Amino acid sequence: MKNRESEVKLGAQPLGLIGVICMNLSPRFIRYLASLCLLALPGVALAQRSNAKSVAASSGGYNITNDVSLQGTILNYTENSKTPPLGTHVLLQTSSGNVDVHLGDARLLHQAKVSLTPGMSVRFVGQSQAVGKNTVFLARLVQVGSQVVAVRSNHGLPVTPGVARGKAAAKNAAAATQQGVAR
Repeated sequence: MKNRESEVKLGAQPLGLIGVICMNLSPRFIRYLASLCLLALPGVALAQRSNAKSVAASSGGYNITNDVSLQGTILNYTENSKTPPLGTHVLLQTSSGNVDVHLGDARLLHQAKVSLTPGMSVRFVGQSQAVGKNTVFLARLVQVGSQVVAVRSNHGLPVTPGVARGKAAAKNAAAATQQGVAR
């Protein structure tokens, strides 16, 4: 008798809450739920692609490794240009021709006490991108003499004036430039 009682106790494990719920569901509903889960799997797999960075770069994203340096003389300075992208524009005369340079928000230059005037020699670090039908040089760094101001983040986004991290970004950008990141 003892053997039979131990067999009964071993085989009579409680199913728990999940087992009870599964037993009460119809087999048709379980098949529906399983097929729904299987249909969702490809979406999850595509959302976790490992080449997401290369997709962003190929679709016109800003990549700091593509930064170049432009040096020249300012021909025209427009603080609030209506030409896209909106904001401060400089028409720069370089050895290879005139270039439209976008600097973002002029308040950032005012905060840094940088004054840009026609005839002034300046250096910009950034990259050219198509904006509408025109090509515009999106400056990331503005250098006047020994002063360097970061006007875009390392991801190409315009820096917001008045943000405490603006000074840190300018220091980091200046250090990166001195280490040879910009060509």
